[in-house]
Amino acid sequence: MKNTYVTGYFPFFAILLFSSSLAISAVIYAMQLLSTFGIYEGMLEFFSENGIRMALFAVFALISFMVFSALKLIANTVTELSLLFFAKDPEGANLRKIRVGSVIYLVAGLLSFIFVQYPVGIAALFLVATLVYFIFIVYAIHSTLSFGSLIGFIMFELLFWFTFVIGTIYLMIKLYNGIMASLPA
Repeated sequence: MKNTYVTGYFPFFAILLFSSSLAISAVIYAMQLLSTFGIYEGMLEFFSENGIRMALFAVFALISFMVFSALKLIANTVTELSLLFFAKDPEGANLRKIRVGSVIYLVAGLLSFIFVQYPVGIAALFLVATLVYFIFIVYAIHSTLSFGSLIGFIMFELLFWFTFVIGTIYLMIKLYNGIMASLPA
């Protein structure tokens, strides 16, 4: 690429695409849930069907946009921190090399609309895109790192994300158990 800033907006569009497809999937599920509980018919007395769908879409899109944006911020910080620790690259050439990898998430975001009926499919596509992006990063910077630095980079990334995911799951389980324990018997 001649201009390094061409791909600068790709992560934003990828986040928008993933958020939209996930929000559409959540709206479908929420509408089924509201109908099952009998709440949907009562809501139709006050709002139009399209109004309910648009409101639910806006809420779910905003929530998923915030989650994906936070994940992107964390991922960028961890990647740059691991490059700081393990790469001898004061000019930032490695960052310019890996910036093109945002195309992976953009393509995956476009493909996520195929799985609108299956939110697990969207999550699986996101995880596959993340794995492909990680492999791309390692391949792009492997020539500039020594073998030990490359292993350190990979282990730092994997250890952080493993700890982050396990910690998040643990907190969710603790929160769930706390809520269940506080309910009257």
